[in-house]
Amino acid sequence: MNETQLKDRFLDFLNLNPKNDFFGNISNHNENYIEIKNEALNRKFDFILAACKTKNLKVEDIRNSTIEMDDDLKNIFVRSMLLNTISESYKMNIQKITIYPIEIKSDKDKLDDRLANQVIEAILSFGRSIVILDSKHSAKIMKNGLAKVLPSTLIGYFGETDEFAVINRHNRVYSDSLLNVNKLNLIKTLEKTDCKINVTRLYNNLRRLQSIHQKLIYNQIFKNGQYLLEDEVAFMKELSSINQKINVKKEIIKTIQQHKNYKITDFTE
Repeated sequence: MNETQLKDRFLDFLNLNPKNDFFGNISNHNENYIEIKNEALNRKFDFILAACKTKNLKVEDIRNSTIEMDDDLKNIFVRSMLLNTISESYKMNIQKITIYPIEIKSDKDKLDDRLANQVIEAILSFGRSIVILDSKHSAKIMKNGLAKVLPSTLIGYFGETDEFAVINRHNRVYSDSLLNVNKLNLIKTLEKTDCKINVTRLYNNLRRLQSIHQKLIYNQIFKNGQYLLEDEVAFMKELSSINQKINVKKEIIKTIQQHKNYKITDFTE
């Protein structure tokens, strides 16, 4: 099969098997699937799949929830412009939408370093990555044990049974940032300094900064002008008032000088 044929076969299989486990727990399966037609998106990915959840999540449930929001709800905050566009175009409630960027590798395609770049771009854009592999690629990647190397959910096609199945599931969704700050590590790092810092406030501000940074990166990738919220603008205004410079050259020279007495014999003895 070529790429288009493999994609069409997967979509047919998906619609015939709505209780699949490709995208998570069967009990929380998404019933309706829509292929998103978007020129900006389709230039970057083989195709974009939107899943509309059957469970209705009300605003009151989010407001009154005592537990942390799930990653797909956080995506409404980080990727609001794209989800708004899809919601309006396809008449779906925004809180029901989950987006899956999908790469397709037919047996006519080579598995090379481009796949790693495509997976990274999918994670940066949507927080997750799905890769569909044709039968020969599926057999090869299962045999060599590379299935668990990629931070991606791999779905394989098996020609003998004409079915698709999950080869490897990567459950993590990067909804806030790829580089989430660990509060405990932050505390340990600051313990090495003499300054007294409100760690909780610093931690929260770093998380806000990460969220804004990811929005800016998202705008840069898709050039869609995703807006900043009023609170984010106020936060950036406060941030811009800080005029604390970090002398990079000075720190580099300082580090070099701390180790300048090492001799080549130190490494050969």
